[in-house]
Amino acid sequence: MRVTIEALDIQEVEKILFLLKSLNIKNIEVIPGPSGQLPSITKGDKKVDPRMLFGIWKDTPRSLEAIRAANWKRDWNA
Repeated sequence: MRVTIEALDIQEVEKILFLLKSLNIKNIEVIPGPSGQLPSITKGDKKVDPRMLFGIWKDTPRSLEAIRAANWKRDWNA
């Protein structure tokens, strides 16, 4: 079983480790999370009607193969 605990600073981590060790838990692994701020998430505009997108390709049908062929022609060394 794996349990994930997110702590704000090293002092919180030390307190949690002390508690776990006092409970005689032996298998403890600390994995540092990503550093820096978390990305800001902006909620979408609920006023947009997604039904307006229905049939967007009706006059120019696309196949999965055509979409892949057009989008995988990238210069990865650029």
